[in-house]
Amino acid sequence: MKLKIGIIGYCSTGKKHYLELRRSNEFEICGIFDKDNVDEFCRADFYTDFKEFIEVAQPQAVVLCSPREEMVEAFCQCAKYCQNILISRPVFKSIADLKEIKYAAKTNKTRVCTGISERFNPTILSLKKALLKEEEIYSISIAHFKPLCDGNIINELSVSDIDLAKNIINSEVSDFYYTQTNKTNAKSADNAAISFKSKNQILVHITNSFCGSLERFKIEVNAKNGVYFGDLIDHKLHQVSENGQMNLKIDTNNSELKAQYEAFYDLCQSGESGELSNIDDAIKIRELF
Repeated sequence: MKLKIGIIGYCSTGKKHYLELRRSNEFEICGIFDKDNVDEFCRADFYTDFKEFIEVAQPQAVVLCSPREEMVEAFCQCAKYCQNILISRPVFKSIADLKEIKYAAKTNKTRVCTGISERFNPTILSLKKALLKEEEIYSISIAHFKPLCDGNIINELSVSDIDLAKNIINSEVSDFYYTQTNKTNAKSADNAAISFKSKNQILVHITNSFCGSLERFKIEVNAKNGVYFGDLIDHKLHQVSENGQMNLKIDTNNSELKAQYEAFYDLCQSGESGELSNIDDAIKIRELF
């Protein structure tokens, strides 16, 4: 049985979630709330009044796609009426915002997860399956370049990449170091280099950049049986060992958002978060900085 889900915020992120949810086998869009961005060509019901959205649409779950500066207020309002909330991206001004959301979720007994969809990238899912056969992992290197992107590079790239590495190695951070540079933006950093050691003694190095002209998102894992090279944009994965190179199978039919919503549906039904990231994950990572 499909669950009724509402979308809060109809910016570019909200539109992307709308297009995915239209094809969902688990959710049915019951309405979209946005007081400013009304789309008369959208097939879903639009609401510019939040109270009307809650009373008429009656969502059983909500995905928050609000701007960063409105996210905390939107969450606190939704938590009073809806038990299941997916935050589209964990981009917040401060740790205080995350802790306020955590308090509101606990007070209202709301299930909440942060939308780090990279966990469900087809390349990552295939990589994690392959690594289950490994006796030992030695190091991970992530290169994530997103040219001409606005915003704080730690919020936009680094937080999700650290979460991705932690999820792959299933361990917390032990020793952490990072540095930033301003190459093209005088107001905020546009390059970041991050290194840390996990508690299970795996070394991780992450390079993030808003500079250049090429979008790139690649991962390299050095393990006992060889080295794995993954491309999260072109969805390619191969292993190089003493026996040569072997291409690994990737299920490209299942998109990141589709897989994330399947996990979110399980959370709504059972209360178990499974592979989803949560508020505590986001707080631990932000505290590193």
